[in-house]
Amino acid sequence: MTLHDMEMDPNAARPMPMGHRRNVVKSVARTLETLELFDELRRPLNVVEVSTRLGYPQSSTSALLKSMVAMGYLDYQARQRTYFPTDRVALTGAWINPSLHSDGKAIKLVKAVMARSERVVLLAARNGDDALYIHVAQHPKSTTHHIGLGTRRPIGTSGVGRALLSTMSDHDVRCMFRRINAYRDPDREPVNIPDLIASLAETRKAGYYISRHQVVDGSGLIAMLLPTSCTDRPLVLGLGAPVDQIDSRKEEFLTIMREEIVKVFGPHAQLQHNAPAWIVPKTGKIRAAGM
Repeated sequence: MTLHDMEMDPNAARPMPMGHRRNVVKSVARTLETLELFDELRRPLNVVEVSTRLGYPQSSTSALLKSMVAMGYLDYQARQRTYFPTDRVALTGAWINPSLHSDGKAIKLVKAVMARSERVVLLAARNGDDALYIHVAQHPKSTTHHIGLGTRRPIGTSGVGRALLSTMSDHDVRCMFRRINAYRDPDREPVNIPDLIASLAETRKAGYYISRHQVVDGSGLIAMLLPTSCTDRPLVLGLGAPVDQIDSRKEEFLTIMREEIVKVFGPHAQLQHNAPAWIVPKTGKIRAAGM
């Protein structure tokens, strides 16, 4: 069953959630996955649906939701027997990147690009050795495979990952991938570091990276860094579409992304080609967790 099928079937369970992975505290993972589920579906949910979609025992799910109500992160509607996040959820992380999240600018940008392109649009950030999709909006007309919030992609072999790596120095990239290659799973091919460094030079020059068939056969993605004036940490705006549309509508998609960045963040947000590696200011901005 695909993620798209799961979304169409309210009783379908997700693939194995993070809470079942090794080296993850189950209670922590379940709490965060529950909040991510609300963010993805954006409507009240009852115990049965949360339990089914996340694959948790119903008794454990009930106890978890009640605890989140007691802590002030969920509101319980007794008549409908449903739960919904409170404003405390939104306010908890608003301080991390105020220049991006104030006035809902990030969400506004994603929605605007999605509306004009009629494709799936996302924001991604680095999380360890992965690129993490932190916001996803899928247009009803989009024919791209369903992409879920919280999806992870290998940072060295995905479009958003390559764009994020372009903010790092070549020295840091070499060190990173010597480690990744050394500890990779035996069935995974090592990343060709010289080829990667050359690719990143082209990405820095162009201001974007295009992936084709890299993660899902037949699918592609244009990954464009948000300018440093827009955000306190490296973030990537991604537009996904079938490869034939990526190729035939490339200039149109790039124009949409660039124009909407300027509309949302102002003229100072013009993308700079040949920009130096990303530097987080020592004062005035906060280095967000997950970098």
